[in-house]
Amino acid sequence: MRRRDTYFHKPSSDMLERIGNGAISIAGCVREITKFVFQIFHALRVMIWRRGVTRRIDLWIEIDKAGLRAIPIVCLISFMIGLIIAFVGHMQLEMFGAEIYVAALVAISMIRILGAVMTGIIMAGRTGASYAAEIATMRVNEEIDALKTMGISPIQFLVLPRVLALTITMPILTIIADIVAIFGGMCVAIAIMNVSIAEYWQTTMDWLSFNNFAVGVLHGWLFGWVIAIAGCWCGMRSKRTADGVGRATTRAVVSGIVGCIVVTAILTLVFNWLDI
Repeated sequence: MRRRDTYFHKPSSDMLERIGNGAISIAGCVREITKFVFQIFHALRVMIWRRGVTRRIDLWIEIDKAGLRAIPIVCLISFMIGLIIAFVGHMQLEMFGAEIYVAALVAISMIRILGAVMTGIIMAGRTGASYAAEIATMRVNEEIDALKTMGISPIQFLVLPRVLALTITMPILTIIADIVAIFGGMCVAIAIMNVSIAEYWQTTMDWLSFNNFAVGVLHGWLFGWVIAIAGCWCGMRSKRTADGVGRATTRAVVSGIVGCIVVTAILTLVFNWLDI
């Protein structure tokens, strides 16, 4: 009888043990990320007072990588998203004779949230993965250990320029994505709906507001922080093997995308509560 009781209670105890280990692991991960973020803010304060080792040339190089070189892929994806939204909206609104409101649909959806989200996903797969791979490779080659030996902070020398670069470029890329998506919706309206450019543009401007624009730019700015921190943190924690580099890159992409979605959910609740 005792054996039978032990047999039935063993799976539940194993499940509780796995839940406990998972909770401890999550708590440790949150503690490490929080410590990493505070180190970044400390490095930023040191850079402002011009006592750190962060070089301006490194910042401009990272801005070029994360900003200028990302414009083509951001424009391509945003243009296609604008086309898709306009085409699907036309199919639905045509039944009510309200095709002209396709312009409002594309403008509001892209400028308020979709432009920032799509740009964030693109940059998480492009730049966030690049940050993780670069820093992880430096760990494998013991370059980070060499920096520490020379008394140079890896946070100031490697992480801070990348975080600042993506934080600066993400709002700009978000605005570019919004404009290109509206242009894509305009192409559909002109080709299918026989709407003039002036009419489409006037409807777009009538439905836009500063609040929607500010919300989208804020999303892009926060996404820049999330993606850059996720990429650099995964790179700094990678194992010193080739497999570790690949795992760090994959983890950076997943963490960046999930972080963007979580931030979007939180901001949506906050803005709905504030009636913005």
